[in-house]
Amino acid sequence: MNQRELALNILHMTVKEESYSNLLMRRELNKIPPIQRGFVTNLVNGVLRNYELLCYQFEDDSKASTSLRLKLLLCMALFERFYMKQKDYVVNNEYTELGKNKYERSFINAILHKCVHIRTSDEGYINASLPKWIYSLLQKQYDAEELSRIIEVYHQIPKVFYRLNKSKCCFEDLKGLDIEILNEEIFVSKNNLLETEEYGKGYFYIQDINSASLYKNLDLRKEDHVLDVCSAPGSKLFNCLDIADPSNCYANDVHENRVKLIEKMAEKLGFEGIHYLNHDGRKLKDHLDLQFEKILLDAPCSGLGVIGRKPDLKFHIKPESLDELQKLQYELLESMMPLLKEEGILVYSTCTLNKKENGKLIARFLKEHESMELLKEETILNGLGDCFYYAKMKKVKI
Repeated sequence: MNQRELALNILHMTVKEESYSNLLMRRELNKIPPIQRGFVTNLVNGVLRNYELLCYQFEDDSKASTSLRLKLLLCMALFERFYMKQKDYVVNNEYTELGKNKYERSFINAILHKCVHIRTSDEGYINASLPKWIYSLLQKQYDAEELSRIIEVYHQIPKVFYRLNKSKCCFEDLKGLDIEILNEEIFVSKNNLLETEEYGKGYFYIQDINSASLYKNLDLRKEDHVLDVCSAPGSKLFNCLDIADPSNCYANDVHENRVKLIEKMAEKLGFEGIHYLNHDGRKLKDHLDLQFEKILLDAPCSGLGVIGRKPDLKFHIKPESLDELQKLQYELLESMMPLLKEEGILVYSTCTLNKKENGKLIARFLKEHESMELLKEETILNGLGDCFYYAKMKKVKI
């Protein structure tokens, strides 16, 4: 199987079967030589990121019976030509050969000769390469400048950020790696560092730059008892361990296998003494006999802030699922009330941009719980990393 056939198979499973492309690539890329894997990754993510706009290029010529496989082949060919700057004759030869029959080969050849540039649409959602319902939701909730910034983030190739494990090393210990230091904790590299000896020793871990800043809102002290309600993969709790004592920290997740992943990474990073819990976050109060000075609730959400990093989410998120998510998020928030000490800090966060899961949800929570005071609220659209929302609240005496 050549690299384009492999990319086509991954795309087909992602779009038709709503599989997750990152999991598919992790499994499927082993079928080709390492030197070809970057090409497949770029092609798959590029098509997913620009799918709606790429389909628009040939929708006037395609018939209702045009198969998904043929649509994906055309999207791949156009992406290679206009975004990856592949030579025309290479694109024409490679993709006409992938046609199943004479009709498909003829159709691919005709479209490739007709498309001389990427044309835009009068419809904003097509130019943004978003499902119409997602674009409409964002358009209603954000002004034109913010919407433009969000779409720009969606289309930029996301960086892999690494977070320093300060308990084991300092930046001086990484001087043998080709890294660029962004702040006191985060760095990037042009190279894949996951195969390095330093990563194997637990000197750093992967974490988005915006996500990695969240723990600072907890105002941590060494003696604080900290609860991370929806902890997996654990990185936000690991951030806290720069300050907090691991023996006072609790990592919970509803999925047992994900709890085991947190434990495994904590062991690698050298964090001992963390308490691991495997419960529905809404029922934690039934399993814990203590209260916490600091609680972090990074809630399950629709993920509209990470479409740039996970473009396949566009094919997974359904508008009808948003109400269910909001119900879950609110129940999780309410269940934290008996677990939070007076004067304690609760930080609620999501990686979505849907204000009904963010600011509007928090406004309702504050209105119905007079003992909770909003200290800070922010939607991060800085373009450095993923889009992010958080609200910092304090439990006060009433």
